[in-house]
Amino acid sequence: MKLLNIELNKDVISLGVGNLFRFILLVIYSRLQTYFLSYEELSKFYLVFSLYTFFSFIIIGPIGIYVTRNIIEWYKSNQLISGLKSIYIKLILPISVLAFISIVTAGYFLNYDINLLIIGGIISLIIITKTANELIYPFFNLIDRNTIYLILIILFHLLNPLFSFLAIKLYEPTHTFWLLGLIFSNLFVAIIGWRILKKVSKEDKIINLDFKTLKTFSLYIMLGNILGWILTDGFRFVAENEIGLSAVGILILGLMGASQIFANIENFLNQLLSPKYLQKISNATYASRAKAFNDLFTVAIPLYLSLAFLVTLIAEIIISVIIDKSKINEILITAFVIGIWIEFFKALINIVKNISTSEYKTQAMIIPYLSGALVLIIGFALGYFYDVTSISKLILLSYASIFIFSLIFLNTIIKIKLDILFIVKRMIPILILTFVFNMFSDGLYRIISLPLYGIAIYSIINYYLKKQAR
Repeated sequence: MKLLNIELNKDVISLGVGNLFRFILLVIYSRLQTYFLSYEELSKFYLVFSLYTFFSFIIIGPIGIYVTRNIIEWYKSNQLISGLKSIYIKLILPISVLAFISIVTAGYFLNYDINLLIIGGIISLIIITKTANELIYPFFNLIDRNTIYLILIILFHLLNPLFSFLAIKLYEPTHTFWLLGLIFSNLFVAIIGWRILKKVSKEDKIINLDFKTLKTFSLYIMLGNILGWILTDGFRFVAENEIGLSAVGILILGLMGASQIFANIENFLNQLLSPKYLQKISNATYASRAKAFNDLFTVAIPLYLSLAFLVTLIAEIIISVIIDKSKINEILITAFVIGIWIEFFKALINIVKNISTSEYKTQAMIIPYLSGALVLIIGFALGYFYDVTSISKLILLSYASIFIFSLIFLNTIIKIKLDILFIVKRMIPILILTFVFNMFSDGLYRIISLPLYGIAIYSIINYYLKKQAR
């Protein structure tokens, strides 16, 4: 299919439209949340959610990476249902119980104005429902059943704000009731997704999971994620003592806004690129896996650079859309812009990490994440980072450190060979467009330049998809 002599890929179109609708729903969610919840309740929401992400990011996340690495092979061998059941019953449910006990027990040593039993129960329920949902719906994207995949995603993002809104309207506008919407929306979509999954999958065979391999595979990711959690969530507990609860609310709102935007973009790109990459490395030789990674990384660099430039240029417009105007100020905008470049480095780190997972050498990420955590800890210890802007810059510096050390250590596992000429050629039009956008304040020039950004970015995506289809 061609339009204006540009070859259009049906997957790009369908996933693009789906993600646009998803983005609109995310905007609705964010606007409702920032309208109904005060800065204090927003801070409590993010702090409570940080406790959930501790278990999700550190314990459940590594298991999810293992599942993603093996899910296509399970599907082809008719072991998918058995594999997911085994993972969920033997690992996820016990983790949810562990989370409840840990939070209620350890929480007595924390000075937060929250009911520990309620919060422990909520976090446990989020783990049970959200993990169930996230184990199911990505599978459909990996086997190119994108219609089902998009329906499940859109349904979740439709129900999430609806249920949260109903909860706070029926009871009160607090972080606790807002989180109930997250629980019920994940539960509803997980049930639907499971029923579809059982119909799509062939006759299931009993799988004997190698928990020893899973343990070894996950352990090092877990250790790295502990260090990563300090950067994504743990710093909030220190920052609250340094700058106060309201300032933390501004900081987190700016960084989370950037994360929300960039994560949505990254998810869209993963939906397009990851299935091709995973198909290339499944049951493949070392040489094939190395080539698959270098093809992906070569394309990822100009893609994420282009998107980071674009989002930075229109930052104020985006903020006015996703955040209620009562919460917007200059400090928030600055945190958002810095947050975009934090997300840029996080996205590239996620790409580079593919080396460690494809080769089952997840220990290689320990030192990179340790370097990032040390930068953050030393920064706070020196006392130079004492406000929203400086803390944002410190986190950016930490992620830059992780990226640099990731390249150094992972290059010893798979030799990183980038097509520098391709990257330079793709970045030249982006840099020209960025220059034009900054030079001319006239709205006409900016309106013209934005679609050109889109064409340049699309050409990079299409190049990769066509190359992998050969």
